[in-house]
Amino acid sequence: MKDERPRVRRARIFLKVLAFATAGSLLLSFGSFATASEIRVQMPGTGDGASGSLTVRSGMVDLASIMKVFNLRSSLDLMGDRLDLVGDSGSCRLLVGSPLVLSRGLFTVLSGPVQSLGGKFVIPHDFLTKALPGLTGRSFDLDDDGSTLVVGPGNTGGFSGQRPEELGRFASFIRRDQYVPEEILREEPKGLSVVVLDPGHGGRSLGAQGSTGTLEKTLVLSVAEKLKTRLEEELDLKVVLTRTADYFVGLKERTAIANNNGAELFLSIHANATFRKEIEGFETYYLSFKSSDKKAVKYAEIENQALGVKGGADEEALLEAILWDMAQTSFINESREVASIIQRSLVHDLRGSDRGVRQAPLAVLMGARMPAVLVEIGFISNPEQELRLNRESHQEEIARSLYRAIETYHRKLLRGEIQRSRP
Repeated sequence: MKDERPRVRRARIFLKVLAFATAGSLLLSFGSFATASEIRVQMPGTGDGASGSLTVRSGMVDLASIMKVFNLRSSLDLMGDRLDLVGDSGSCRLLVGSPLVLSRGLFTVLSGPVQSLGGKFVIPHDFLTKALPGLTGRSFDLDDDGSTLVVGPGNTGGFSGQRPEELGRFASFIRRDQYVPEEILREEPKGLSVVVLDPGHGGRSLGAQGSTGTLEKTLVLSVAEKLKTRLEEELDLKVVLTRTADYFVGLKERTAIANNNGAELFLSIHANATFRKEIEGFETYYLSFKSSDKKAVKYAEIENQALGVKGGADEEALLEAILWDMAQTSFINESREVASIIQRSLVHDLRGSDRGVRQAPLAVLMGARMPAVLVEIGFISNPEQELRLNRESHQEEIARSLYRAIETYHRKLLRGEIQRSRP
């Protein structure tokens, strides 16, 4: 299994720096642009050449004014920090707190991160020349003092970026004089307080189906409810279910529920199936840029398709989603640790086959800002295991084993044996 530690370390530093960078240090990055109050837009063929102006706030360009002048449309996700911009010639995605701009599978890196000031989004000046051409199809030239933006004719501009695998070379944009305060790094160990359980599928998404009609969506909800009761009563945790009955919940909504509740663990519960009816046992997954083996690739394709995402890791849309998910990257090591604890607990307590801890680009885990794991509690395609899974007593045993695993993880956090990650 590929060692993710260097990538995780870079991502962790990257996001910490962005989170604690001061407004003053950001202004230093923009030089003379910080003193301008507006940018005059000049577009040939519009009378005197003037076609409006862009507002400048604290040395950055007001995004709303860009959208107004260039007739852009926008869509903000549930968490309020992922912003899609759409123009007549293309689209791009922004992430508040990040300098990355994503368009058509390519990234460009701005001179500083997108920010929210007083409820308004502001963006570095070089967005105008690096990303805006791809949205409008026009070229842009910003003068030296940042006061005038000259717009070229149609079909003269496009998005210029780098492929995902080349993104690492841009780590140098981080200013060396920025740092994370030591008191933040020396925080006292603490355990879990909020856990979100995600019963897989639901509603129109049936999930796997056994030979006697057992539905995955029904089975996993029952187990999740039993696990919720144990965690609340025995560990006094706040536990939230992503669904409490038989209805469909979209991919973004599942992790958004966890993020909005400040969860410290996201556990998605599923039941497995295969054409080979003799196969039984347990598998546990955590998110990765690449699948750990061919079986994990196929599994990711099946699960993602069931939730409305076409294809596997090679599909451009899914690849973009994974690479854009900088938050979950910070939790890869901790997610792997949780997955290992859960896998050992199920195999030991229920004496099933150990099918291992695996990595896969599972869409249901993307966007979670905490350790996120998906567990397969058995194969309903196996007639004997399907029979056991339908028994209330066996469901209780599964819930008890998952509880013990979460309790173990909780105790390890309290003792400082596991270093809690930060987005």
